[in-house]
Amino acid sequence: MKKSVVSFLSAALLLSSLSSVALAEQSNVSPQGLITPKAVGADSGWQTQSNIRAKVYTNSTYYGAGSDTITVTAEKSTVGAAYYSIYLMSDTQMVKVASGTLGSSVTHQVPKSSLNPILNQYSQGNFKVLLKIFAYGDWFTWLGDWETTNSFIAVRLD
Repeated sequence: MKKSVVSFLSAALLLSSLSSVALAEQSNVSPQGLITPKAVGADSGWQTQSNIRAKVYTNSTYYGAGSDTITVTAEKSTVGAAYYSIYLMSDTQMVKVASGTLGSSVTHQVPKSSLNPILNQYSQGNFKVLLKIFAYGDWFTWLGDWETTNSFIAVRLD
């Protein structure tokens, strides 16, 4: 009996530690030291350009007929504000969907209809997200581009 209890507890401890490892592999450690879930959609990953550490991502890789919005988040871990613009891009065209001032994080619920100029009616397409960052107070001083490495699919039926 004692041997089977020890075996059971050992197995439970092993499973618990494996669960922690699996959870850690599905998370990112943010620059603030917090463990945050990885984005499940298109994602640029953290990149540094012109001393700006930032990333851009969506919450999904598929926005079907039932989706009205595309959730896009831009994050910046370096100190200070910056101007930004966000674009959705196909292989040959892009459309600007948001711009403003970026402190540390901003999330936009982009209407899927924003893709109408570059996505034909009754079709679907693959799109990436492009984040352009500019110096705060100066839209003419471009600091870098952050582009998702993978794409998302959007479906247009109207």
